[in-house]
Amino acid sequence: MIGAARGDGIEILGGFEAFRIGKTTQGLEKQLDAKLPQRSSLIAFANAIRFNLLGGAGDQVRLGKQDWLFLTDELKYEGAGAKHVSSNKAIHDPARALQTRLEVINSTAKFLEQRSVQLVVALVPDKARVYAQYLSNQTYPSYNQKRYSLALEGLRKSGVRTVDLLSAIEPKSKQTQLYYRTDTHWNQPGAQLAATSVASVIQELKLDIQSTQFATQNQANPPIQSERAGDLLRLMGLEFVPNGFRPKPDQEAQEITNEIPSIAATQASGLFDDVSLPVVLVGTSYSLRANFHGRLQQALSSKVLNTAKDGGGFLQSIRSYLKDDAFASAKPKVIVWEIPERMLMSPLTDEESFVTYLKSAR
Repeated sequence: MIGAARGDGIEILGGFEAFRIGKTTQGLEKQLDAKLPQRSSLIAFANAIRFNLLGGAGDQVRLGKQDWLFLTDELKYEGAGAKHVSSNKAIHDPARALQTRLEVINSTAKFLEQRSVQLVVALVPDKARVYAQYLSNQTYPSYNQKRYSLALEGLRKSGVRTVDLLSAIEPKSKQTQLYYRTDTHWNQPGAQLAATSVASVIQELKLDIQSTQFATQNQANPPIQSERAGDLLRLMGLEFVPNGFRPKPDQEAQEITNEIPSIAATQASGLFDDVSLPVVLVGTSYSLRANFHGRLQQALSSKVLNTAKDGGGFLQSIRSYLKDDAFASAKPKVIVWEIPERMLMSPLTDEESFVTYLKSAR
């Protein structure tokens, strides 16, 4: 057993495996929260020991080769016997979850079409799929191999306009790094490639969208490469640990996309207040990282309202926007729905009730 410190009321229990995968340090974190002023430093120290001596990364992160880190959710088994249940306490069925989510997307597309709004789905491939060569066993799990193609085929068969980002990203990934090593998300080159691919599909719709020019540049001139501690390092509890004791963070020169000034006046607005925006972006943290939103505006030559949500899961962003008064009063011409592959077969939450809402709202 890992030792227990009892003099100040703190007890650390658990075996070697519990410590390696992070359960012991999670318990330590809770106990130190109110009892020691140096809690953050002590937890970081414990996490550094776990990583350096035991090769542990916590239960949310998987260690790869050459300092690459991967989110466990991309690699876990969702099939029969998986240790989770859905919110309605039924045994989780990944095939049913996928079909239900495809129905949600298809129902959303029909709901929008009746209101003269086009839906474009941007299907984001797993980082672990694109960079499987850096996984510890260098193989993307066979049980998830068909997940992306099944979703793409199902959506296109239903007539949902879907951007195959895997076909755009995978070939380029051999020459250029398109995802961060220590983060779940695409990096700036990956976001630019994805944005260009999405914009190309929207432009095929031949919609009458007012042109607004954008330009992207580095925030500093000359560009300054700085460390970027990714979300996977944070999940490991190593965000503030010195580099010698953690996987080396990514280096990146921050970029920003700005509208090129024109004679036309622009109005400042809140999240749902700008009634002139023809394109709305909904989705997850991928739409909030690596300047994807800015690059999409530049590639489209159009303003884009970004309503994506951090930690919003599959449904929260699109549901919030469609139920907002701004959508009812000033509908866009296009909604881009960015969806990470890993969410397609995860346990259902309230997707079925949302389908019911869409059908009743027709």
